[in-house]
Amino acid sequence: ELDPRIYQRSVVGHVETFEHAPTVSFVILASWKSGPRESVDTVGRMWRGIDRRTFLIGAGASGLLAACGGNEVTTGSGVADRVDSEVATTPDRLAPRFPDGFRAPSAAVVGHGLQRFPFIVVAQDQLPMLSETAPLSVDIEVILNGETITTESVDVRGLGQFTPFYPLEFEPPEAGSYIARTEFSEFDFEFLVVEREDSGVFQVGEQLPAFDTPTFDDPRGVEPISTRPGGASPFHEITLTEALSNGRPTALLIATPEFCRTDVCGPSLEFLIEHGAGRDDIDIIHQEVFENFQRDSDAGDFPELAPLLREWDWAFEPTMYVMDANGTIVGGKHFAFDSDEVAELLDLI
Repeated sequence: ELDPRIYQRSVVGHVETFEHAPTVSFVILASWKSGPRESVDTVGRMWRGIDRRTFLIGAGASGLLAACGGNEVTTGSGVADRVDSEVATTPDRLAPRFPDGFRAPSAAVVGHGLQRFPFIVVAQDQLPMLSETAPLSVDIEVILNGETITTESVDVRGLGQFTPFYPLEFEPPEAGSYIARTEFSEFDFEFLVVEREDSGVFQVGEQLPAFDTPTFDDPRGVEPISTRPGGASPFHEITLTEALSNGRPTALLIATPEFCRTDVCGPSLEFLIEHGAGRDDIDIIHQEVFENFQRDSDAGDFPELAPLLREWDWAFEPTMYVMDANGTIVGGKHFAFDSDEVAELLDLI
């Protein structure tokens, strides 16, 4: 759900009257300096496929951003109408649930094994395909410098949970501009892979940096400590610093459930609560995205990111990392991951 309280000062906040704004598949929170009409035109272009590089709308100099998927409508007459509509059940093109590197920094790097690129499939009515009609798999050809690097048959994930997505995974041979191509679409999707030193995203095999995250005893200025509807998540007992130094495996989730309840961010926390139940052998930490939304909103300011995200210069949500007893990252997922993938990550520790 693209909560109007959060997006009132962001790109999507300027396009509340745009019919399909709540279904954009990847949202960047940014202090937007252009006028409302330019913002509307930009979002309109990205959905019509006129300029694939405008699908991701980047931040200005203030540079604060986060990601949240477009919600899948699961109730009401609109679902039945779309299920029975030819244009709503016919694939038109791929759309990313990750930063493409042109308007926001790429999270994909070379030389660190498999990299993950979650896509959704947009139907001919220019809305994401529903669980009832989404293809069970999509063949994606990956092209670099005019040559096919790989063609992967990517199975759908997230059916019945949120907007179905297709996590393409491959090992990039070099940094550069890649093309994702499907047979059903006339539109290619271009994205960048960068050198590790050009990305702030921590990779498997690296040490996750320690940080004094908020706890129930010391929220460290983060209010509320958890925006989970119905009550705080239980994962705020110790800091990340303590968890990484106590000789136990650790799981970390960065997500803000209040402002993205039905698509990825909110469900990811519920998946972690479900699959983390009974795991007394590990430490689990949930980190909210914003420091104090209400304070900043009342002041008319764009919400400040929480201290951890500022320290790491973190640009999106949700993110989940799992670390072994030595604090080494053994697995991670970003942007979109379903219930099974959360369970698979926890199985690594």
